Amino acid sequence: MNQDATVEQLMIGTGIYAALEGTIDFHIHGNPDYCARLLDDADVVALAKATRMRAVMLKSHVVPSADRAYAAQKAVGGGIEVFGLICLNPAVGGMNPDAVAMAIRCGVKAVWMPSMWAENHAGYVRRSGRKMGYDSVGMMFPDQGETILLADRKTMKPEVARILDMVAEADIMLATGHLGVDESHVLLAEAKQRGITKLVVHTVNYHVMKFPLADLKEMVAQYGAALEFGFSSLPNGLWDPADPARVTSVGDIGEIMRAVGPENCLVSSDCGMFSMPMPIEAMRIWIEHLKYLRFTPAEIDAMTKHVAARLLGLPPA
Repeated sequence: MNQDATVEQLMIGTGIYAALEGTIDFHIHGNPDYCARLLDDADVVALAKATRMRAVMLKSHVVPSADRAYAAQKAVGGGIEVFGLICLNPAVGGMNPDAVAMAIRCGVKAVWMPSMWAENHAGYVRRSGRKMGYDSVGMMFPDQGETILLADRKTMKPEVARILDMVAEADIMLATGHLGVDESHVLLAEAKQRGITKLVVHTVNYHVMKFPLADLKEMVAQYGAALEFGFSSLPNGLWDPADPARVTSVGDIGEIMRAVGPENCLVSSDCGMFSMPMPIEAMRIWIEHLKYLRFTPAEIDAMTKHVAARLLGLPPA
């Protein structure tokens, strides 16, 4: 028996990871990155393949990851779909249409608005008066973060409009990143107007965003967006002591999912940091949480398989 078969037997044969078969995790951080990660890209993909996951998407905050996805998929010998994206942080020039055009040509399946370098996020940390743990990953927040809006805080920048048109033409996913609630409404409305149908509100249980439920319901109903819930943003002792007022419990998440419909939600690991479990373990625990919340098998399949497949342009399983 070869080594890959042995790993698969350990993962699936024990039954521990059987629930992961056919699932998709579209938000994983691997090495290489600007800070040390728990696993290399190839290890992330090998473990996902061993548990018979259908697909994963590799995220980097600082570089497009389509080339890394290609290399990792080839390294494990296929048998799983691996995708990359581009996140519009300063390392790629922020709202840079040229970077997006090249990333699309290289095969990215998603364009994400700025993450930790977004002004919504940077301003949140500045107002807190604390580093909130980001010094552990060498993160320095800018005096002025990235935004999609002009100085009037209402009008979208022309370069963002160009990017949205490219996303629409390529028919790939657009995610709100760490933008604030008002920016996200502007982005999603403009995206819908330009014909983008694969829309994601990024990690709505993350303490930096935590949009009001009324806004989340509008983003689903008016723009057709899906809501992402990340494992690394569950109550975990990492951010909770720093900002307990913004903790979103598992029970809170269940209420949001039911309010908008599980068919409009998906879960991801958003893992890769040393303070979190391996991505496959995060997805396994997610499924256990969803079972505990009494979601049906069909609803769990929607949130772990079908919504992500649509967003990545994969055919129904």
